[in-house]
Amino acid sequence: MKEFLYGWIRDIAFYAILMTVILHLLPEEGQKKYVRFFMGVVLMLVVLSPLLSVAGLSGTLDSIYAEQTYDEELQDFTRRQAELEADYAREIEKRKQEMTGDGTENPADGEEEQGGSSDIKVEIVLDE
Repeated sequence: MKEFLYGWIRDIAFYAILMTVILHLLPEEGQKKYVRFFMGVVLMLVVLSPLLSVAGLSGTLDSIYAEQTYDEELQDFTRRQAELEADYAREIEKRKQEMTGDGTENPADGEEEQGGSSDIKVEIVLDE
């Protein structure tokens, strides 16, 4: 129990020193109020962490946070996948239209673009 209490007090003292250093390093007064607010919230969590662990709520809070984070990442992944599929479909359609011209298929046009010239010379020599 003594070790637990000693660790808890050490964490609070370390956090207080860290908070003081960070506040002294900030150049503008306007930023300090936001940093103080954030650090106050974190300090409350540091102070309340033993109470949460005794009550068994720390595991519950961790699982709720992990589940919420997982759900957000899954929604983001699904949205990105849909965007990529739509972009891919547009690109395929664009390339298909480029290959066929303006929507009509004409293999001779495709050969001209790929092969170069369409001039053909044919000589017929008849031996008598």
